[in-house]
Amino acid sequence: MRHRDGERTGSGAGLDLSAVEGINGHETRYLYEDIVTLRSYLPPEETLPPGATVLDVGANIGMFALFVQAQCPTARVYACEPLPPVFDCLTRNLRAHHVQGRALPYALSDRDGEAEFVYYPGYTVMSAERRHAAPELDKAFVRSLARREQAEEIGDGLDFLDEMLDYRFWEVPYRCAVRRLSTVIEDLRLRRVDLLKIDVQRAETDVLRGIDDRHWPRIHRLTLEVHDEPTTPTEGRLSAVLALLRERGYRARVLPAAGAGSPGRLTVFATAGEIP
Repeated sequence: MRHRDGERTGSGAGLDLSAVEGINGHETRYLYEDIVTLRSYLPPEETLPPGATVLDVGANIGMFALFVQAQCPTARVYACEPLPPVFDCLTRNLRAHHVQGRALPYALSDRDGEAEFVYYPGYTVMSAERRHAAPELDKAFVRSLARREQAEEIGDGLDFLDEMLDYRFWEVPYRCAVRRLSTVIEDLRLRRVDLLKIDVQRAETDVLRGIDDRHWPRIHRLTLEVHDEPTTPTEGRLSAVLALLRERGYRARVLPAAGAGSPGRLTVFATAGEIP
């Protein structure tokens, strides 16, 4: 179903929210605000070269792919999304907006094979591989956003917030394909990746482990959401990710929290030491 969510366009100039198909209206608006208006993955001072190759890992409905096209119309975007209902929406958005590249029906991980995923139809962006799913943490994150923004989706006074979250986090299991990023680079014959974007609900280190030594030099920029949540298995992850990227020769930094930033979810942007 197509959600007509308003006419506003942000700093992603050229991307009209009303022309984007979504699964849940509240998510479509959130993704637009986060990715297009606030530029949470690509800082304003960063630009993509003509004909850029972009890997969008954790593409959801394709908002980042559409943003990239608005910034760089000649870019080729390869968008990975394993969950069938979301993949179908992603495919329709890429086709409708004539995005060069393609949608890829799998997740990226540290292995090639299959894995069980948890799909939340009411909050698709929180869907995750089963071993990384943490619905109570994700509910707490959404709850903090609702209280901060008093989103109209929640209703008057937030009285029914917990009941609404239980409904939106109803679980549907899927068995999906997973692939290593190096496998994808080889299959697509990518000699250069101008931007690798990763947002995979606590599986970001799995994706990084799936890159062979010989493929790191092909990746010129990375932008990734890093989960570093106290008293959980992700605690301390930010320092580890920054250390890894710097060891690989990247200039890595944590971007300032934009809008819905959370202490446990941070965006790291990294640029190769020399970009021709």
